[in-house]
Amino acid sequence: MQIQKLEEELGVILFDRTKQPIRATSVGEEVLQQARLVVKGSQHLKEIVDDAKGSLCGELRIGIIPTLAPYLLPLFLKKIKDAHSSLHLTFEELQTEAMIEKIRNHSLDLGIIVTPIDDLNIANHVLFYEPFNVYLSKGHPLLNQKSLDEKDLSSEDVLLLNEGHCFREQSLSLCRNKKAPSVMDRSFTFESGSLETLKKLVDQGESFTLLPYLAALDVQDKKRLRPFSDPVPTREVSLVHGPHFQRKALLKALIETIKRNLPEGLSATRGKNQLKIDNPLGYLK
Repeated sequence: MQIQKLEEELGVILFDRTKQPIRATSVGEEVLQQARLVVKGSQHLKEIVDDAKGSLCGELRIGIIPTLAPYLLPLFLKKIKDAHSSLHLTFEELQTEAMIEKIRNHSLDLGIIVTPIDDLNIANHVLFYEPFNVYLSKGHPLLNQKSLDEKDLSSEDVLLLNEGHCFREQSLSLCRNKKAPSVMDRSFTFESGSLETLKKLVDQGESFTLLPYLAALDVQDKKRLRPFSDPVPTREVSLVHGPHFQRKALLKALIETIKRNLPEGLSATRGKNQLKIDNPLGYLK
């Protein structure tokens, strides 16, 4: 009855009742879409008021890239939950492009990604700079060196994440030397969606891979890790959001909690001996 009354007031048919199941008409779809925005807007207003009152509650939807999720989330998730029990957190592991699209269409509130990205509508707050390490197989010739640089790394031997991961492109930008000595079995090539898989392959004797600092912390045989020579390649990790996100107190609390629980070796400012490797997928529009 309420729908029929609304149709009479608007002077249009919102639902086609001649079909089973009943379907929205074309104008009905537009009205429904606008109604969803109104409902979402009212929820958003309540969140802004709660935030202004200092009440950190409600739902927060956060995306995080796969090369960070298993290593970063355990560092701060319990702390933020314990401090703000009325806050419901939903995390989704996504590659950068899909995450930015979800932030644009309001399906996500925040994202934790590698920056910068070329989008003026996406605000970013730097969390930390993460150095790269080289993880080598047993007996690899490069284990004879205390530190490595780009010229040491064969582009033919590095084990990589598959396409779509920004860390893959960053690794390729560092491993460009086709003249570096190659030790890898040419009958074997592999690309993975997981840094953990790459680590296990290196453990089985398959050449080397690059690991960001957090992913290298739980390596069992740390004697097979080698740092880069100065300037050390690093990636910039940031919390990002679209213009629709206005919960400033919540944003501040989340940033502070993450930074407070970072291990030694990560810094919110880039050191003089660090070289920032830009996100090669930062062209996203």
